[in-house]
Amino acid sequence: MNNTIIYLIGHYGVGKLTTARAICAATDARLFDNHLANNVIFSLIRADGKTPLPQGVWDLIGVIRDQAFKAIETMTPADTSFVLTNCLLDSDPGDREAYEQVKAVAERRGNVFVPVLLTASDAAHAARVGTPERAERLKHTDVESAWRKRQAEPLLRIEHPNRIDLDTTLTEPAETARLIIAHAERLA
Repeated sequence: MNNTIIYLIGHYGVGKLTTARAICAATDARLFDNHLANNVIFSLIRADGKTPLPQGVWDLIGVIRDQAFKAIETMTPADTSFVLTNCLLDSDPGDREAYEQVKAVAERRGNVFVPVLLTASDAAHAARVGTPERAERLKHTDVESAWRKRQAEPLLRIEHPNRIDLDTTLTEPAETARLIIAHAERLA
């Protein structure tokens, strides 16, 4: 898989990072997990995954993301593939901007752009969100608030011809990765 940007989008605990790691292990793609940028700030403000974040935190994280995208565009070979992860919600205009930014980077680089919407059952989310591994990565770990968010705020509505939707409830990450890679290779 060359010259591809895969954008894994889903609610907390759906398996975005685990799937992204599996894709990268099976290909030569590079990972840009949203927490790579988030945790620069989260670690400084001691975000605990449960307490609401202070106002303005996303503006600071946006500066870091912008620089990362600049590095992707100007410092990596054109045939390099990337896997990105994010929870993007339809109710947040900043999330639409984040999606459009990634799509624009792919277009400017001449990459195949593959948006992937990942979902899972409420039971799967509940089992995954509160894990110690998520807490170590400064991710959201409050099962109840994550459930409320999933119920109240749908994922970003995306209309793109390369989009694929996958339910990770019963599928192992390696199999989810295989399905995404096969889809991306058909598009190339």
